[in-house]
This record gives sequence, C-alpha cells and structure tokens, in this order.
Amino acid sequence: MIDLIGDIHGHYLELQEILNILGYSYTKDELSHPKNRKLGFVGDFINRGPQSVEVLTLVRSLCESGKAVAVLGNHEFRLIQNWVAGKEIPQEYKAFIPWLRTLPLFLDLKTLRIVHAAWHFSSIELLRGKNVADDSFILDTLKKKSSYKLAVDQILSGIKISIPKELKLKDRFGVERAKGRLKWWKDLRGKPYGQCFLSPMVPDIADKGPTDKELTMLQPYSKDEKPVFIGHYCLPPSVPKVNGQIVCLDGCVTYDKTLWGYRDYGAETVDASNLIKASVDAKK
Repeated sequence: MIDLIGDIHGHYLELQEILNILGYSYTKDELSHPKNRKLGFVGDFINRGPQSVEVLTLVRSLCESGKAVAVLGNHEFRLIQNWVAGKEIPQEYKAFIPWLRTLPLFLDLKTLRIVHAAWHFSSIELLRGKNVADDSFILDTLKKKSSYKLAVDQILSGIKISIPKELKLKDRFGVERAKGRLKWWKDLRGKPYGQCFLSPMVPDIADKGPTDKELTMLQPYSKDEKPVFIGHYCLPPSVPKVNGQIVCLDGCVTYDKTLWGYRDYGAETVDASNLIKASVDAKK
C-alpha cells in the first residue's frame, strides 16, 4: 500500500511532519513504516521553500532504497531541460540531476496512477517508453511545434485555455491570468468559465464559457478508471481535493503552510477521509 504526498517545494519540515503523522519512523539516513507501507511522490520537490536540497536528499534516498516511488513535476522537468540545453542551473541542484533523470513522467501502477498535473490519455500513450535520460528526447520537448513538448506540457502543467482579456480573471493571489487550467477530467462543453477552472478565479463568470473548439483537447477521466493522484494546482483550503477518481494533493504548501497526503489502501474508489494534512507553523 502507498502513502501519497503532494508538492513539497522545499518545505522539509512539513515533509517530516507528514511522515510522522503517517506513522513513519526515520533518522537522517533511514525511514520505515511498521506495516511496510511505501511512499509515492507527485513531483515538485524543489523551489519556493527553504530546504530543497534536504527534500531532494531524503526523497532520493527513499527511492533508491525501494521505500518510495516518485514522478517528475514541472519544476524538475524544467531543471532537466535547462541542464540538457546547456543553461546554468543552481549549483545545489547539479548533484541531483543524474537521479532526477531516472524518474518517470508518470506511473501506471496496479491499483492507482500518479502524474503531476493531468492524466491525458493520448499524451500518456505518446510518452510511454520515453526516458528523460535521453538527451534527444529532452531536446525535442524544447521545440515549439514538437508533439512531445505538447504532451509533456499537458501532463506536467495541465491543460489550459486562453481567457478573454475583457474578463480580467485573477487567481487566488490577485494576479490577472491570460490562461486558465481546466478541470481536465470533465466534459466541460456548455459550462461557464466559473465551472471550468482548477483552481477557481475571480470574478466568478457564470454567463460566458469556452467554445467547444477550445475544449477539443479534453479527454474526460471516467469514474471506472483507477484513482489518479496529482499535484500542481495550488488549491486553496476551500476547494475539495477529491473529484471523482482524481485526488489533487497540492494545497499550496508555500502559501498555506500545509502539506497534503493520502493514505491509500488499494481500493477501487477514492475516499476523502483518507486525506492527510500536516502543518508546522500551526496545526490545522
């Protein structure tokens, strides 16, 4: 059985706290669970928080010892792209590049799936067998019209549409956005903008929505499919983390100071009561 953990973004203390809540005992070099449970990470280990190196060190040791599985987030993938393209990257990350390049873009396990932002079926199929240790593949993802670039963008950054400028929609931080991230698992045809985006934006537009043409890239995720665990969307506390078979474990730890997880028991359907959260600054 797997305990899933959301976007950590360098928040090592919150990672330690959620491991404690989940029942793991650990030292700097070793971690174990009394029931031999395993950990699963949805990516985005780095940036924003103060201890990215500590997070990378722990997650790498867990993966290399077989106690965890992990997928790449968009932050790690961008780091790999910059490295392969010969761009300068932060010195403290360089030692982790070889390990990061062993991680998959997604995991399709027996009872569940893990991907950073969206389980987009055609993109997943295109990327099956692709290896981020392959320089030629990484360079392909840097080409504007590359099908691999689009596929990686969709599964690691979500499926987006342009927002009409006159709507002046702002995200939860008050930033006006040119694009919005769709609820990719739903059939959104005929829905207003206010029902289309994850996470929500303001003002709530109830009388206008995207055209069917703008939504053609969507491939709804049936309730008959396996549970899929994602991160990426920086959801405010008021937004449900569970939608059908989709569980979003990104509660924006940098802003809300809460790291989210999920204790999976191998069930065919998702149970919101299995959600776990950890906060160091204030217990929530």
